[in-house]
Amino acid sequence: MQQTALHFWPLSMPDQPSQPCGSRDDLRIEQSRCLPNRYSESSCRRCVAICPRQAISVDEHLRVDPNRCTGCLLCTTVCPSGALETNQPFDTCLAALRKIEKPTLGCCRTNASANATLACLGGLSDEHLLSLVHSLTGTLQLNLSSCQECPNSTMLDRLTERLRRLADQGTGQGKCRISTVEDEVALRVEQEQLNRRSFFSSFRSVLFQSAAVVVNATQQSADHRSEYAEKRVPERRQLLNRTLRALPTEPGQWITTHYSHQLTFSKNCSACQGCVASCPTGALRTKDRKQRPEFLQLNCTGCGLCVEFCLDQAITLSPARN
Repeated sequence: MQQTALHFWPLSMPDQPSQPCGSRDDLRIEQSRCLPNRYSESSCRRCVAICPRQAISVDEHLRVDPNRCTGCLLCTTVCPSGALETNQPFDTCLAALRKIEKPTLGCCRTNASANATLACLGGLSDEHLLSLVHSLTGTLQLNLSSCQECPNSTMLDRLTERLRRLADQGTGQGKCRISTVEDEVALRVEQEQLNRRSFFSSFRSVLFQSAAVVVNATQQSADHRSEYAEKRVPERRQLLNRTLRALPTEPGQWITTHYSHQLTFSKNCSACQGCVASCPTGALRTKDRKQRPEFLQLNCTGCGLCVEFCLDQAITLSPARN
């Protein structure tokens, strides 16, 4: 059945329209990846539970109410299948931050007081934060100076919780330390210092990055127009996998322990391959139709759809420790 997989919804800001906290292009919705859309008995309501505006519903289709949504992007941090994702390429943000010894990351409200910005810092998931602490060096400032007055201020508690969790479990101990700054007076934004040679090197780098963004955006547009049978690893999991590949064995294994799942089949498995068809990320693959499917851990986001879909009740999915 052919479905329109890509939808954009306007993100209204009724509280403070003169100070934007998001735009209509910040949130991407792909119906074919929503778990209740793939299987009507799915219990997944993660996005509904985390939305502070009660703007999301999954009764018949995944819907975002444009009159309620303010673009905090919290839903994108919990969606396990990639049905809700941000449109902004995170790699571009990382590239800009790498150029500064002590970089500052902000949102669209703090554009003048940051070296790189996201639509809303509420969209910083565990995977994004892990990428930051293990890809950058020195200290990264998160500019939260405008957050208290923002309609999306409820995301602050969630962001603080994520930072605390990474610190407690030890996965957030990388080459970079993240510092949150809520008072703009205390903020010190460094600018990239360029000599003539560095200028042309940086200019060339920007050109390549811009070209990469255009190519990636075009490719993503094609990828996101997918049917229900097609598989794709969600962007957050892709980001985590890139972080893991760049790490030495020991810290990589520690992060894997906290953010990867284990799947096992019991003797009840009839090798029907139904779980392979239902999995949205390609974490289950058929090698021999007479045998149990192969499990690809790096593709798994722990959505649990295979467990709910299995008629034999033969699948056990062990949760990650985070």
